[in-house]
Amino acid sequence: MYTPLRLKNFMEQKGVSVKKLASDLNLSEEDIILCQNDIFKADIEVLISLVDYLDVSIDYLIGNTDNPDLHKKK
Repeated sequence: MYTPLRLKNFMEQKGVSVKKLASDLNLSEEDIILCQNDIFKADIEVLISLVDYLDVSIDYLIGNTDNPDLHKKK
């Protein structure tokens, strides 16, 4: 489904902790950790929340493209 390594990388790049991301998205810390380890298969609402929060395209997060800025207008 999505690429958990990309989630980990963006969290590190943006300096977002598991606790903060979970709080900001109204998820449990366990859910975020499971997402990072590709155990939790995120539903569409969680994916949309993640891409909005991380400001990347959903195609990038799920591994369909290597361009995280695909959704941005020039």
